[in-house]
Amino acid sequence: MATKSVKTKNSGFEKVGDVSRRAIIGDQYVDGMLKAKNAFDHEWQEYLNNQLWGRTWARGILSHQQLSLINLSMLAGLGRMEEFELHFRIALTRTKVPLIQLREILLHIGMYCGIPIGRDAFAIARRVLQEEGVDISQLDDVPAKKSSSKKKK
Repeated sequence: MATKSVKTKNSGFEKVGDVSRRAIIGDQYVDGMLKAKNAFDHEWQEYLNNQLWGRTWARGILSHQQLSLINLSMLAGLGRMEEFELHFRIALTRTKVPLIQLREILLHIGMYCGIPIGRDAFAIARRVLQEEGVDISQLDDVPAKKSSSKKKK
């Protein structure tokens, strides 16, 4: 996706970053961050907007769903569970990662990051799913593939 370096009303903030940021985390969250910025952290907000959102999320090479799954994995691996919760909610409500994929990534997190992190990830997921009113009584389950027990000759 080709991006233009068009500035927004926040001097130095590129439009592609602002559009991407708002699509992923929402107007309310972005507006709150921008309202709270001051002379000290203006450069940080500009950096996040232009680099993280404009030159990472807006590239279009990986889908937003894929990026959400990657973020969940990295954040769990770092033990950044507060940020993990934010990104789980984003994956669920904004980038629309299917529940079956969210569950699968949590299983991988438990395996590769350890059971305590996996337990925390599932606890956060259960809480967020409940808060968002998601019906988890039925998942779009794909039957697990059975491994072949036939021996090759």
